[in-house]
Amino acid sequence: MANSGLAEVELLAGSKDGIGWAVFATLGMNSDFNSLLDDQFFDQFFQAWKALREGEELPNRRDVRLQDFASFASELLMYQLVSPTNLKCRLMGSLITERIKFHGPDINWFDFVAPETREAGLRWWQTLTSTPCAGIMQFSTGFLDGTNRIGRCILLPVQQTDGSIILMAISRASAVYRVDDPREELLISADCFQTRYIDIGFGLPEGLPEQDDCKPMASATLERLYPSD
Repeated sequence: MANSGLAEVELLAGSKDGIGWAVFATLGMNSDFNSLLDDQFFDQFFQAWKALREGEELPNRRDVRLQDFASFASELLMYQLVSPTNLKCRLMGSLITERIKFHGPDINWFDFVAPETREAGLRWWQTLTSTPCAGIMQFSTGFLDGTNRIGRCILLPVQQTDGSIILMAISRASAVYRVDDPREELLISADCFQTRYIDIGFGLPEGLPEQDDCKPMASATLERLYPSD
């Protein structure tokens, strides 16, 4: 796919390679969401991003070639915080699109965040781009069909030519942990929202905890979704 800028959402095709995504998502991780840092898939994504850095500088958007991230294409995301309360998704992998059932360049993803975690969510995204730093998060999503899953995600900053920051990410979802009635809209972080900042050379955010367990998921549920070996 040509590197055509970030004006509209791009959809990335991918294959499940014969492995069910809900099962594959649990490999290499346990009930502690920090375990994604030791997961091979997430680590390879981090290394691909790191290879684009020149010294201590952030990767530049003009140097990000989608073919370099082909192995992550189906679960790749690119976010842009266009204002403190407006989060756009500029690129979305096919497996994620399949799960959420809709997409578009005009969607503000903060509109779907649960009221009780919205303030923490706004602070999280604003801090990632302003520091800048990397981060991992664990969050619940209620999908349109009524299913609820846990998502785990790593976000890495990339600098645009105008100096602003966008965030490249990959996200994997767990198996279903609850089924509700169908919804008209997504519901994000109503059951769970946990985050951790990662220093990539610019320090950690001042005055904020490195890890914020704003709304932890029940340990019994996580142990069922992410069983230890």
